[in-house]
Amino acid sequence: MFYKRLLSILQPKTRVLHATVQALAISAMVLAVPMAAMAEGVPTPPDREKASPMLSQLVDESGKDFTMAELAEGPVLVNFWATWCAPCIAELPSLSRAAAALADDGVTVLLVSIDRGGAKKALPFLKKHGVSGVKLGFDPRAKLSRETGVRGLPTTLLLNAGQRDAWRFVGPFEWDEPAMLDIIRGLLAAPSG
Repeated sequence: MFYKRLLSILQPKTRVLHATVQALAISAMVLAVPMAAMAEGVPTPPDREKASPMLSQLVDESGKDFTMAELAEGPVLVNFWATWCAPCIAELPSLSRAAAALADDGVTVLLVSIDRGGAKKALPFLKKHGVSGVKLGFDPRAKLSRETGVRGLPTTLLLNAGQRDAWRFVGPFEWDEPAMLDIIRGLLAAPSG
């Protein structure tokens, strides 16, 4: 699944400027996507990084506080998203299907909404879009996303059991595609760094 990034704030008035901006936008998109991913339609596995402590509290759908440490017994695929983020919305169904596909591997798929309205805003939206089978977390002040260094949405972190290592996926993906599931399983099977 590929998405076209729109440069809505750039609306040039002349043809020459428009052509230049268009060429720059195309160049930026090509450079942002690894060539192997473009050729095969499969993302390049990200590099391993040390996971941040993730001490900020989230709220679950029943209003109870929890922290990422409570999920440390197994691997977690943490997706940061918002109802106003079109690429986030596009990948929600595949995250729901990936949760089912990864359940036998012990992977928890956690969707963390950073909508300012918290659960009141996000829960009806998720229900309307038929998202199920995932754990939900609400972070209306985006504390956890800032703590983990999220700079854009969607961003997804794959954490191994114990949450020592992380792999960062930036942008939308088809999480339930066999190649992506193989990447996730392969990263989690690698010895901890």
